[in-house]
Amino acid sequence: MSLQPQKNINLGQVLALGGELGFLIALPLIICILLGLWIDKKLNTFPWILLASVLAGMILTVVNVYKIVIPFLEKRSDNNKIIK
Repeated sequence: MSLQPQKNINLGQVLALGGELGFLIALPLIICILLGLWIDKKLNTFPWILLASVLAGMILTVVNVYKIVIPFLEKRSDNNKIIK
């Protein structure tokens, strides 16, 4: 069983996907942390809302990454079926 390099993968597409995933992972978490800290400061409930917002940010991150990665993997899988 030999591994052959795929000829139809564009380096630009891979870099764009990597950058998009980086933002999808970092942005919701940063926004939720800042929002949780701000609400905690206003309501004087530190750290409870911060913990809830971090959990919400993690859930949002997983959902966003899932929505991006699954179609990419399905497209790649379809391309592999055509090559074989």
